[in-house]
Amino acid sequence: MRHFLLGAIGFLLLCGCGAARDEPACQDDRRCLSYAISADIPILDPHRSDLPEAGMIFRQIYDTLIYRSADKERFLPGLARDWQVSPDGLAYTFHLRRDISFHDGSAFNAEAVARNIERVFQPDSAASKARELLGPLQLYEILDEYTIRLRLFEPHAALLDGLAQPFLGIASPGALDEHGGLRYQYHQSGSGPFMLDDYLPGEGITLRRFKGYAVKPAIYGALNGEEIERVEFAIRGASEADSPSLDGAFDVIDAVSPLVAQSLAGLSRLRLVPTAIPGLSIHFIFNTKNPHLSNRELRLALLLATNRTGIVDQVYFNTSPVAWAPLSQSTGFAHTGFIDRFSYDLAQAQAMLRADGYADGDGDGILERAGESLSLTMLVPPWGQLPAAADLLQREWRQIGVDLQLEPAAGEAQLEALIQSGDYDLLPAREFGVDPGVLNRVFLDSSPYALSRAPHPELKDLLVRAAAEKDASQRRSLIYSAQSLLMQEALLLPIREVIRLRAADEGVTRLRYDAYGFYPLLFNTAIAAKEAAGRR
Repeated sequence: MRHFLLGAIGFLLLCGCGAARDEPACQDDRRCLSYAISADIPILDPHRSDLPEAGMIFRQIYDTLIYRSADKERFLPGLARDWQVSPDGLAYTFHLRRDISFHDGSAFNAEAVARNIERVFQPDSAASKARELLGPLQLYEILDEYTIRLRLFEPHAALLDGLAQPFLGIASPGALDEHGGLRYQYHQSGSGPFMLDDYLPGEGITLRRFKGYAVKPAIYGALNGEEIERVEFAIRGASEADSPSLDGAFDVIDAVSPLVAQSLAGLSRLRLVPTAIPGLSIHFIFNTKNPHLSNRELRLALLLATNRTGIVDQVYFNTSPVAWAPLSQSTGFAHTGFIDRFSYDLAQAQAMLRADGYADGDGDGILERAGESLSLTMLVPPWGQLPAAADLLQREWRQIGVDLQLEPAAGEAQLEALIQSGDYDLLPAREFGVDPGVLNRVFLDSSPYALSRAPHPELKDLLVRAAAEKDASQRRSLIYSAQSLLMQEALLLPIREVIRLRAADEGVTRLRYDAYGFYPLLFNTAIAAKEAAGRR
């Protein structure tokens, strides 16, 4: 038996990985799927990247130890044929498939899993999604060639969910060793249904079907011989992917805006493919360290002064449901007791503010209390149509005497800097995932968002207990209690549930997405004859 204690882990080569081939261009080949994704990918490496758009690629190249079922209720065998969890929740033993080879021909075994874990925890690697998903992992033990045990510092109910995500796809140790550092992203080798054929950063990624694919988890169906053989992912900016002129340019367009979705409705060959993304609802967190927002009555009044139904109608054209709880309905853990609980009621919001001592003493339309004007600052990043939603909020809150100033955050780096500064009153939060542990990424003291929140021991206790709880019904009860506390204390302002909009050519069949909503399952996807379509 070999074990490895994780605590002890104390020039860019561009290449075309596939040889030149005499084959038709993708737009003329019904065995080639062209797929436009709408985000820049700074690094294409499952153990280094945290972008959902990168995960779309990793889901094709790699297999994971286990998979989530489409109904999100079960975990299914993948590279692990079965597994056991110890009664104390500290040890997970995985019995691995013995018949799997990587794209480079090398064999899959427990050593391969171990090598991937070591790479995730390399001390010269920055914090990553992969490392986060492994939670409080302490060490691994190789029990034999096809059995590996993971030991944790403390119980972590979300571990299986983490192991099912594409950022923990298992790579060939040989490829990792031969192509170290940043070079690996150009020479990736997994065991998944597609192999990396070519990668040109900022432009595109080409995948080719792996003829030796053997894992075939139950998330896939049987092949019928008509499936695609190639996938060409085009990396495009959001403005390009939102252009209606893309009708006919791609077989699938990811992340279509609600406005463009309306225009696509009249195009004969495109259909809209909406997919619910589980995780947190899109919401704004109140900075309760702010003197105004430390007041629960003010926070409740702001909830009542927010016309969420109007925002969903005017900004999202009803493509997303209104959010009434911290967790989205698609997680299966949303607290349903707050539906319509804080519906739009301007008169009640105004009455609450008057009762709390706010008044417009100088007639400028802005309320004051104790000589302080009720002026708030909201951080507004460009994603998810939040600028348009924030504009509506600004107008609505002005009606009750709140001066809402909007602070644009151009990108993730600027948003992080603004969060660290603490100089704001509301900031957006977005975290995705099926497991309700996504709450911890925002509302535990270790979260970057904790800077916007006064300590709340009761909330912390509920979330910490839920993270360690092995009994499913008890854990669900703790998660409901945590959500109830968040809403009763009005610590956040839910806006909408997350729905990812894609446009697909009507000739594309069997296009499905996994339980996490972001990641396409292209193993069974097929396309009708493109020449007959007359669309190119």
